[in-house]
Parts: sequence; C-alpha cells; structure tokens
Amino acid sequence: MPQPQATTPARDHSAEWLAHLVAMLGAEAGGMLTLHADGRHRLLAHNHTERAVAEYRDYYCRLDPLPSLLAERPAGRALVIDTTTHPAYVAQRELSADYLQPHGIDHVIATQWQGPDGTQHYVGVQRFRGAVPFHPRQGAELDALIRHWCVDQAQPPPQGFDTRENERRRSCDIVAQLPTPLAVVDGQLAVIWANPAARKETGAWGALFDGSTRHREDFALRKRLLELVYTSLRQNAEAEALVPATDGLWFASTAPLHGKPGLALLRLVATHHFAANLRYRLERLFSLTRTEAEVTVRLAQGESPEAIASARGVSVETVRGQLRSVFSKTGTHRQGELVCLLGRVAG
Repeated sequence: MPQPQATTPARDHSAEWLAHLVAMLGAEAGGMLTLHADGRHRLLAHNHTERAVAEYRDYYCRLDPLPSLLAERPAGRALVIDTTTHPAYVAQRELSADYLQPHGIDHVIATQWQGPDGTQHYVGVQRFRGAVPFHPRQGAELDALIRHWCVDQAQPPPQGFDTRENERRRSCDIVAQLPTPLAVVDGQLAVIWANPAARKETGAWGALFDGSTRHREDFALRKRLLELVYTSLRQNAEAEALVPATDGLWFASTAPLHGKPGLALLRLVATHHFAANLRYRLERLFSLTRTEAEVTVRLAQGESPEAIASARGVSVETVRGQLRSVFSKTGTHRQGELVCLLGRVAG
C-alpha cells in the first residue's frame, strides 16, 4: 500500500500512527486508505517497497476484495485473512499471482471506520511469507486501538496516555490487552504501571519489579536500566541497550511518555526468546539469505562465531564473512548494534 502524499504544514501523525500499529501487532508492513466524502483519496504505506506501492496504487487496488469483505462486517470489527487460502483472494488470480505472491503478502488484518464527515478509512497490517499467521486475538487488539484512536484524522492523542480522569482506566485497559510486555517507570526506575504480559515475565522483568533485590547481577541490571531511562528522559528521545541478566542477554528500549513529564515507557526482550519467525522477517526486510538470517539469530541468542561455525560444520572465517555481509545489509557495524536492531524487529 502506497507512500504518503504531500502533507499540510501542520505536522501529520498518520504515518507514525500506522508504524505504531505495525509494531504493536508484530507485523512487517501496513497500509491505510482514506476515501474522502468529496471523492478525494489518500494512500499511506509503511515498510512496502516503492515498486509495490506504485503497483497497488496504479492497478491492483481495483482487484483487492478487501473493501467488499469489510463491508460485510460490523463497523469497527477487524477481519483476519490468509490471502493464500481465502476464497475471495483465491478467486482474484491476477492479484494473487502477480502482486501478492511476488511481494510475499500472505497474512492480513484489516478494519474500517467512517468519520463524522463521511470519510471512509481502511487500515490493514501485513505479515510476509514464512511468518506466523495472525491470530483472531490480534484482530481484537487492532479493534481496541482503532476504537481508542479513530477520532477525526485517526491520530493517537499527542499527550500519550489520556490524562482525563474518566478516560484513564480505558487507556490503560487497552494497552493491558497487548501481548508485548510493557511498563511505565519514573526517573528512579519505580514501576508506575505495567501490563499483565510484563508481570508474567521473569528474568530482567523480575529484577525490575523487585526493587529491594540484593543479588549482584540484579543490582547491576537495575543500574544499567536506570542509566538508560535517565538518558532517554534527559535527551527526550528513545534509548536502547543490551543488558545482561542472570538468565542471559536482554534488549532494553525506553522512550519518554509524551504528556507525562518524568515518565518513560520501558520494553525488555530476552534475546533467547526472540520470535521463531524472526529469521523470515530478516530475510524479507534486509534481503538476508537464509543462512545469514540463521547466523544472525544465533549470534543474538549469545552464541559465539566459533560455536556457530561448529554447529553448522563450517569454518569460523565462513561465519565471519557471513556476518560482514549481514552488517553491510543491515547498516550496522558491531554485534551490539546488530542485536539491538533484532530487538526492534523481534516485536
């Protein structure tokens, strides 16, 4: 789905909002089509190639059965589709053979809503070939996010969590439904809020919640997280790092919570728990070969080049050559940078 057209002088958050939906649902790409009541239309795309955008805009959008499928659903109800098996897509042989298959778009979650002015909005997120299919539960997550944010231009509130008293519980409940472990912390690393997914985690999450820990490893981890949160709040920007815990290496990322001075959103992902479909994402997003993607994931999970070479039955120099290719394709230069990149992609 296509690139955004020129925006107005006022800042347009639509592309950021679409990217956020993609990240929240663990997808590779997303698209949004807006049909205005006066006949104008606008297309947005996230993580699609320029070629795919142009092809869809200029021709294949006419063959896409998605609008008619959504029209049969209650307003605001997401539709979860496997484009390789759904009858409506199988019937569109040209769309499937010449567009969906070449671009690897196998799985879609989509929904629609109509604005007060009659504008019709369609939004969908996609997973590519080899990825795990979407689950109906993720459709419910998309529904919740849309219900919360589809006001006027379909923008998330700029202040982040809604500060109005009668909306506060609703805001937190929506985030609580997400399967991604998340927590809000202050500058002293005190947990202000955490969703159930985070409270079920152990390892680094356990050390975060147990502020009174006296274990040396947990103390060092908390110190590193505190430095990360301080940097993020001081610079008013996202910050990320790899932090060691008792059960291995973790990817940590923090971002200031807009509208809540002194608070940051914290995400922790264990490198040894990276999603099984991460290899396929790396192949698709960075054009890695299957071997390069496997070597990258093994490295992120803590294996040394020597151990990877032994497991694969090749020389260490072969593995190092493959890593040099990975660094070049991903735009990274060191192992730490590469693992941080995987932490963002893992979702």
